[in-house]
Parts: sequence; structure tokens; C-alpha cells
Amino acid sequence: MKRLTLILLSLTSVAFAQPAAVRKIASEISTASLRDNLFYLASDKMEGRMMATKGDTLASIFIADWFKINKLVAPYKNGRSYFQAVTSYKITSKDNLVINGKNYDKPGNWMSSKDFSSAENTGVLLPFFSDPDSLLKALSNIDTKGKTLVIPSVLLEKTATNETFLAQLSAKGIVATMNYGALVDQFTEYAKKNSFLPQYTDSTGAFGKNLRIGSFSLTTERMDELLASDALTVKVYNEIIKTTSRSGILELKTKVSAEVKKSFQKIQAPNVIGMIKGSDPDADCIVVSAHHDHDGRNGSEIYYGAVDNASGTVAIMEMAAMMNKASEKGFRPKRTIIFASFTGEERGLLGSYYYVDHPITPIKKTRAIMNIDMMGRVDTIYSGKKADSSYAYILVKDSLNIGLRAALFKANDNVRLKLDTRYEQPQFAQRRIRGSDQYPFYKKGVPFVRIDCGFAKEYHKPEDTPDKINYALLTKQTQLAFLTLWNMAND
Repeated sequence: MKRLTLILLSLTSVAFAQPAAVRKIASEISTASLRDNLFYLASDKMEGRMMATKGDTLASIFIADWFKINKLVAPYKNGRSYFQAVTSYKITSKDNLVINGKNYDKPGNWMSSKDFSSAENTGVLLPFFSDPDSLLKALSNIDTKGKTLVIPSVLLEKTATNETFLAQLSAKGIVATMNYGALVDQFTEYAKKNSFLPQYTDSTGAFGKNLRIGSFSLTTERMDELLASDALTVKVYNEIIKTTSRSGILELKTKVSAEVKKSFQKIQAPNVIGMIKGSDPDADCIVVSAHHDHDGRNGSEIYYGAVDNASGTVAIMEMAAMMNKASEKGFRPKRTIIFASFTGEERGLLGSYYYVDHPITPIKKTRAIMNIDMMGRVDTIYSGKKADSSYAYILVKDSLNIGLRAALFKANDNVRLKLDTRYEQPQFAQRRIRGSDQYPFYKKGVPFVRIDCGFAKEYHKPEDTPDKINYALLTKQTQLAFLTLWNMAND
């Protein structure tokens, strides 16, 4: 067994052999260039780089100019443009909730799902069950037409995305479902603080068609108000459900009305896409990505987005320069590499979703993606790391077993960072997978590597400024990403 392990390690080393010239290019990475580019992207001039704003456009032009200087191939307009126009829709929403004749608009009081339209003066059914089957059976014995059904917290995880369950409710005449809880409180508080942020969608098609029953969510405070007429509170109701001391369905004395009115404005914003063509035109390509957009400004306050994600943007820019330098020295990668700076990540991964639907090479010919989202800071929220920590968080999903983890760890032989797998733990992984631009590719079956630094306390705050970046750490993390990319493109 020991001999077999040594043989496998030897084969891995051969598969990811890096020419001395390529390692030298990695060692000569320009920290000054990373710093200068990051200070520019996170400057007052960029105004936080909100999607479809002047700052987003200026950032895109800056990245495209860098690609041109470093001789990346422009894939649009017959080789004259790096810009992929992403079409999306800005949402203007006028929402209102009425409980006991009192009106509440969002944010801070309630939330609605995107396919929810209205529920007018409906009765509210409060079930005392902890499993869906018992609830459905009980609903068959009462008048449910035109009613809103509360989904208890203990049932929410089992039913929230269960299309069969929702279809069964719809067949019984239920017009909407309502949930509540600590997560609703957190999200509505976040929405209240960030009400300046616009909402976007990639399509208006899902709105207003009532393809299935919609849902809305109440804060604990609003839910207590709903229950008050029946001498209940959320705390008492949860305890009853938990102890199963009562069964059945109560129709509350209070009725609710909820209405969601949305209008849509078509907008376009640029992805910036450039290529370094590989020596093997038949080989599947590699995508390396980051997002250049952030949260823009709220009045006079600018959300600079230095770590999120000017840091990842300057990293792929520097990687493009180094890969071009390797090509000019005669070390062209085997696989074509597509460098993608996406817009709209903060507004729902809009740029990357658009790209996977409009790729410059077929998605089935995309071997893997490396996504970089936040580098050069130290995780002060979850890990308590010290400022001199030398690490990178990694997340690898290699469903096709093409050697992505080996490519990453072999690259680290030259960089010697601690590769921290915290976010590969089951309790963190799913949120991490869905939370950045690798996700639309992952949904299409494309394996990925994600490299990042975790969360600093200034995350999504105006205080995320370029002076707080640890540029020595950013340099090493960019070296790791470049050498990993080389391995991915040359296996």
C-alpha cells in the first residue's frame, strides 16, 4: 500500500509539472500592481461599483483595458470587444400587508416570495401539527378555499421547497402560505438596513403567473400581533407544537391582506471576458472568474468593496498578465483559459447566470471553473485568526474526478499557505457553494475550485476599504491561484 501511495504521488507530480520559468513568473508577481489596481477599483471615483451604474461601467473599462494590454483575445464584435452585455431587470416593488386594519410596508416587517402576488382579506389557518401528512389529512376536513395557511417552524424545512406539498395545498384552495421565525427577523432587519439596494432579476417571467401558491413571511412581532386576538403568542404556539399537547386547525379571528406590485425596467451591464488560447484547440477550456460589482452608495456613504471583490478582480487581472508572460516565453497553456470578470454577483449572480446561458464556448466544453471571491483580508468573524495568518480557505467540488484538489495542493508546494477546509464542512458547504459565481456553473455540472479569505468584520460595510487589505497575503493567495490555474490548464 505504501509503495502504491508513493507511485500515485509521483504520477501526480508528473501530471502537474510546472516549468521553472512558470514558477519564476509566479515568484515575480507584482504586489505594487495588485495594490495600485485595487486602490483604483475601490476608489471614490468608482462609487462602490453597483451593477448598471457609472462605477460598474468604469470598472469594466479598466479591466478590459488591462486585458488588452496583456494581449488577451477579445471574444466579441469580431475580436474588438471584451464586453458581454448582461440583460436583467430592475424591480420596483410596492408591497403592503394589512393586519387588523393596520398597514405595514416592507422592509422590516414582512417578506414575500417572488411568485407571490396577493391575498385579499383571507382567513388564516393555524395548524397544530408537526408533520406534513397529518396536516394534509386535517385540511381535507375543513373549508380551506381562499385561506392562508401558517407553516409552523417545525414544518418549514420539510415543506418550504416541496413542490408536491405546495401543489396539494393549492388543490385544496389555499391561496398563500405564511411562515415566521428568527431567520425572518434577521432577513427583514438586514433588508431594512439595506433598503437602498435595488433588486434585480434575470427575467420577469416568474412574476405574477401564480405557477404555484406564493408565500410570505412575518417577523415575530407581526406574528404575535396576528395571534393576539386568539390569546396566543409565537412562544406559546411553538411550545404547543413542540409538545404536541394540542392537535387540529384553528381559524384565527384576525384576517390578513397582502399585496405585492412589481414593475420592471430592462437594464444592461457588462461582464468583461478575455481569453488566452491554449495550444490544444480540441481541449476543454478552463474559466477563472471574479466579480467586480459591489453595493454602490447610500447617499454620501460609499460601499467600497475592497475585499468584496476588488481583491478577487485584481487577482484575476494579475493572473492574466502572468499567463500572458508565460505564453510569450513559449509556455502557452494546453487548454484555453477564459478570464471572466462578472457584474451583478451582489444582485443575485446575474452576470454568471447570464454567461452560462450565453457562453463563448459550450458549457459542455468547460472542464472546470476557478472562482475567486474575497482575498487579502483575515477572517475575523468566524475563525478569530490573527492578522499575520498565512492561509487561504478552499472549497473544491470535483464531481468528475479530474484532479482539481491535486492541482491545488501541488500548486501550494511552491506557495506554502495553510489550505483551510473549514468551508468544506457540511454545515457551511451548501451556503458557500450557492453564494458566489461558481454556482451557476456547478448547476450545469461544471466542477469548481473556490479560493477566498473568509469574512472580515467590515464585510458589506462602507469600512471595507483598500487600506485594510493585507497585500502580502493577497500576493501569496494570487500566486496560489495562478499556479493552480496553470495546473488545471495543463493536466
